[in-house]
Amino acid sequence: MSRPLSLRPATADDLPWIHELRHRVYAQELGQHAPNAEGRLVDGLDGDNVYLVAARGPVRVGFVSVTPPWVGRYGLDKYLTRAELPLLDEADVFEVRLLTVEPDARAGAAGALLMYAALRWTASRGGRRVVAMGRADLVGMYRAAGLRPVGRT
Repeated sequence: MSRPLSLRPATADDLPWIHELRHRVYAQELGQHAPNAEGRLVDGLDGDNVYLVAARGPVRVGFVSVTPPWVGRYGLDKYLTRAELPLLDEADVFEVRLLTVEPDARAGAAGALLMYAALRWTASRGGRRVVAMGRADLVGMYRAAGLRPVGRT
């Protein structure tokens, strides 16, 4: 029998795995970024965002990133202007992004539980609105979590 799934904030020890999994999924698997020799993907929000990790005992199976409004910028800022999405200027908006699960754990509950954890983490810090960007094939999951499209694809 496999170990139960636990959810927790990422530690410094988790960051190399997070950056490596980001590279495997977003560069090698999906081709959204160019692969690099380091085998890691990082961005300008790292260090300001919060990562939540799903694990079975010591084995990490997925993560999600939450960017709180006090950071003052979001990953969405790379794709949309504040004029196009003015709610990014509101004080209670959190961004959920990079929901990423190891390939062999995608059929399980890790993705849905990570989304739930991100929403609970946000609510516990006064967040009343969440913005997220994800692949079109995951819209159903985002809708099931209570999010609604804003008309941008």
